[in-house]
Amino acid sequence: MPKTKRRNAAKKCWSESFGYYGTTIRAAERTPGGVLYLLWLDKRGKQQKRSLRHRDRKQARRQALEIANAMASAVSPGTARFVTVERPQEKAAEPLTLAEGLARAFEPLKGLYPRPTKHAKQARKYADAAVHLLGRDTTWAELRPSSILYLVRQLARASRNGEGAVSAEKTCVILYAIASWLRTEELIPSTAAHSNSGWKLRVREEWRNTTGQRTQAVARPRHAVDEVSALFAALPQADARLRLLVELAAELRAGQAVRARRSDLTLDAVGGYERGRFIVYGAGKKRGETVDLHPELRTLVDEVLSTGYLAEAEAAFQRGEVEDYFLFPAGKLKGGSVPLGRATAAHASYQAMRDLFEDLEGIAGVEHRRGRSFYGLRRQATDLAPEFSQDARVLNSISGHADSATREQVYQDKENERVRARAAETRRSMRQHLMDRTAAEPDAIAA
Repeated sequence: MPKTKRRNAAKKCWSESFGYYGTTIRAAERTPGGVLYLLWLDKRGKQQKRSLRHRDRKQARRQALEIANAMASAVSPGTARFVTVERPQEKAAEPLTLAEGLARAFEPLKGLYPRPTKHAKQARKYADAAVHLLGRDTTWAELRPSSILYLVRQLARASRNGEGAVSAEKTCVILYAIASWLRTEELIPSTAAHSNSGWKLRVREEWRNTTGQRTQAVARPRHAVDEVSALFAALPQADARLRLLVELAAELRAGQAVRARRSDLTLDAVGGYERGRFIVYGAGKKRGETVDLHPELRTLVDEVLSTGYLAEAEAAFQRGEVEDYFLFPAGKLKGGSVPLGRATAAHASYQAMRDLFEDLEGIAGVEHRRGRSFYGLRRQATDLAPEFSQDARVLNSISGHADSATREQVYQDKENERVRARAAETRRSMRQHLMDRTAAEPDAIAA
């Protein structure tokens, strides 16, 4: 076995040297816990290196020993197959603990979450709870499926009446997400903290066994069709920004649509009705969508840009005084308009638009229920759309969901125009259906 020595206790990277002076080869990390390399000097005294493409130190030792013995035999044939370490080595890297991993993941500039969003803050809350129960000094290499089950049991025993199953599952999801990022950054071994297939089912089973309570399905309330009709009928009385947002993207993700700029709106003769298009950009796994404007929607857009709350910003845009502006600016409307400065400053927050949506529910006489808001509209649209079209691609285009078959995205680009056009037709038919129900309601009451 080779002897090892410490050179500098302050350094973190592991390395170990083999062979004699002149034929020494060193196995080393470039970053703590990172991919291992072999380093040696060629005949000209120039350092050479080769990546081993793994992080297994035992395997690296074997590989280095083989090459060191080969080099020694080449210099002195018949040399016995043993090596001694002529150069002291660096201190072995300490395995990353859970607490240290969290600190890395939540660094503002270099971490997993670039901005302190609501999701990032919630993720930190879940991660801190996990580390508290598993132990700050536990290493990521020690995080095994059994550790996750232990974590779930601890959370289950602390719950009241079996509540908190969803939060427990989210805690595990965040922990695995951080582990994946740490592996990508080569901060922990590539074999550390992997999840097993079907782990979520196992977590739910553990929760049920520990609490005696089944995990409840996530509540996804939606507006009834009559409520949606009432909401659309009340839109002209609501905040103008909310009206435009709902008309453009009721079936899509409002949180993505509210970030839209003027450059995302095309008024050229394109689309199924040749009335223009509105683009909602996706984020991460949440895909966006392109909405073809139908005639009534184009009329509303023209009204908003010419005499509505965006008139001042649009005039400046047409004169070339501003390169772009937000379609849904932050702040309150002043006299039904938005000053140019605010139109170019920032978009309204999703929470602000939710508050305006709650006001719309009040105008429409629709009961406000927690968890509905824009989601209630989108979920009802998902149910309603199949009554107007059976084409899966049309339905996916309306709601912004991923296609069920990758080949339809990759090999049917020529049909995308047709699919978007049919989505616009279906969207228009749905609007007309809802408005017809509202118009027929007084007659039904009179009868």
